[in-house]
Amino acid sequence: MPLIDIGRLTENLLTAPPVVGAPAAPPPPPRATAAVPGDVVQALRRRTAVRTWSPEPLDGALLARALDYACEQDTRLWQPAFPALPSPVAAVLACGVSGLPRGVHRYDTGERGLKPEPRDLPPLKDLVLQLEFAKAPAVVLVHGDLATAVERYGVSGHRQLLARGAAFAHSVWLAALHEGAVGSVFAGVLSAAGRTHLGLDGAGRAQLLGLALGQPQRSAPSKDGDTR
Repeated sequence: MPLIDIGRLTENLLTAPPVVGAPAAPPPPPRATAAVPGDVVQALRRRTAVRTWSPEPLDGALLARALDYACEQDTRLWQPAFPALPSPVAAVLACGVSGLPRGVHRYDTGERGLKPEPRDLPPLKDLVLQLEFAKAPAVVLVHGDLATAVERYGVSGHRQLLARGAAFAHSVWLAALHEGAVGSVFAGVLSAAGRTHLGLDGAGRAQLLGLALGQPQRSAPSKDGDTR
């Protein structure tokens, strides 16, 4: 498989001319700008993939702000360039999030909030290949309408949707890191398990990327009280 220059991939997509024949869509309605949770550029410079978490629950308010930020970034940067491309959808598999019951929750981009889905959440170890992700307090799954993307943009719709979903997941990650959480972007849940338990059918609900989040582990305090 050829290597992909990820740094240029997003730039090329955003500056590419529109595909002839793609149906025009009305411009999105104006919406309030989400508060950017701090300086995500600093978070980008310090980012480190972490796969172990504290047993304490993830701050639910922190997660909500990170999702809001990603939604604002997607609307501002991607929607004008690809108005007919289906927006990515975020689902949260909550196992330990304060203020959020255990279960599957869908992020509503209109109301900017998490809504419970009518399905049971199996143990995360039944959903992931790498079992360290099964211990994460929260897993954010980004999925999208691949069938519609390909119908409107041809085969390039798949590539565009993957890039847009990856940008959304990384925006959640950076915002969460800046606010003190830790985690790692990963491939997501197993295809068969996602289809059976989460309704990810690979077409109208195609998985794009996963993100595991939690609170950082804290070591025992040293003699001078430092917990690093």
